[in-house]
Amino acid sequence: MAVLRRRVFEPRPPHEYTPDIAARDARRIAETMTLRQQPLDAIGLATSIGIGVELIPLESNISGFLRKERSNWKIGVNSLHHPNRRRFTVAHELGHYFLHRGDGDFEDGILFRKEYQTNRLEREANEFAARLLMPSVEFRREMAANNYDISAVAAAFGVSGAAAEFRSHNVDNEIPID
Repeated sequence: MAVLRRRVFEPRPPHEYTPDIAARDARRIAETMTLRQQPLDAIGLATSIGIGVELIPLESNISGFLRKERSNWKIGVNSLHHPNRRRFTVAHELGHYFLHRGDGDFEDGILFRKEYQTNRLEREANEFAARLLMPSVEFRREMAANNYDISAVAAAFGVSGAAAEFRSHNVDNEIPID
């Protein structure tokens, strides 16, 4: 039996999303736009939905931000960080866009620092980013193919070891929704 997958061209309103459904729609947008899937072209995904991305030097403790300037959304990414961290930053900020852009004057400038893991918005953006960059089926496949070597899996997805480790702790609790 063939499974029909809905083509997605743009995000739904934020109130319709959970991190897993938002990440699934974001991946479908990337597929529709024929963007590289692994490692995911996060910048291409952002620009394909009309979000500008700018690499700029920021303080070392700031990875990036999402803000609305006039009527346009913009992601700023710390150009001094490793490319894998920048990819996660873009995905994290996309998570805020998909999930939180309707929350008044939303603006984000924090990413993946342990002291902010108790903040619901940051937790959701991290979960979205992990699911977007390392989908559960592909993540499990890479783990098995690489004998559960987190470094090899991180390299396959173009993320940091810390991001792959974070993903490995929650992927087993997921039920695929595709």
